[in-house]
Amino acid sequence: MRKLVSLVLFVGVASAQTYSIPDNLANAGTCNVIPFGSTAASGSFYTCLTQQIVTAADLGNTPGVITGLAFAACGTGKSRFTQLQVVMDLLPPNTALSNTFASNLTPAAVTVLDSNNYAWHTTANQWMEIGLQNYFVFDGVSDVVVQILANQSTSPAGFHRSTTRPRVYATGWTGTPPATGTLSTTTAQKMEFSLLMARASTYGDGCVGSNSLAPAMALAGTPQLGQIVNLDLTRAPANSAAFLVMGFGNGFPFPFDLGVYGMPGCLQYFSPAATLLSFTDASGNAPYPFVVPNTPGLEGVLLYGQWACLDAPVNAVGITTSDYARLMIGN
Repeated sequence: MRKLVSLVLFVGVASAQTYSIPDNLANAGTCNVIPFGSTAASGSFYTCLTQQIVTAADLGNTPGVITGLAFAACGTGKSRFTQLQVVMDLLPPNTALSNTFASNLTPAAVTVLDSNNYAWHTTANQWMEIGLQNYFVFDGVSDVVVQILANQSTSPAGFHRSTTRPRVYATGWTGTPPATGTLSTTTAQKMEFSLLMARASTYGDGCVGSNSLAPAMALAGTPQLGQIVNLDLTRAPANSAAFLVMGFGNGFPFPFDLGVYGMPGCLQYFSPAATLLSFTDASGNAPYPFVVPNTPGLEGVLLYGQWACLDAPVNAVGITTSDYARLMIGN
């Protein structure tokens, strides 16, 4: 990840902004399964590697901190990956893509997302945040190359793509990704970059409780300073205690399999920093209005939330967990 001091300096001079490339129409464009796989958990799209370039003009020729990356989903459901990795790098302006993947990256490339056992929630014809873990500093002059590696991937109905942007891609390999791919001038994915914009999204899976349901995070609101984000619990045991766990950092070793502690099928998605008590009603729901502090220094802070529910009959520990929320605090 880039030096934190660089982020602080850019936060001080850069304004929040969103850039949709090549347009802001999340419901338009051919649906394409590359790079996020198809509904079939096998076949030639089970592994995908792609690279595409975003120009400095696409990003307003203005320095800033890239805190979010979204794609326009064609289907509703969960895209699943044994491994999902996103890498960004700066290239000289007007650099042409090579069909050799390594030629399109420099030693300064930054891994902004790298996770195993990744479940990405998508809604058709909407921009869906892929869930960056790290920031990327854009200098306002260079082009940006985006590399996506998706291993053992399945996705509902693909994502909308452009008909005007180039990409290089490879699919269907076994073992190590190939060194070269197919260069196409008209098939790059539509993307939305956000710079210090407030974003809220959900990922992951809950583990099934004694009511035969997996607790779920019901997310509503935008994590702007001084605003409320509802981190509500649903599908939990009725009339029971539950804890909203908040924390930071969901890189390695997360997600962590809690089966080793007697909670089979349950996952911990980030490092906890605070635990907040609540109680479910007769329907197994518990509202939690989280107030984002009105503190300017929190802009750009990435926060996570997940529910842990008391459920004595379900396992040796008597706890189940929900999926999780990602909150990018911004404007």
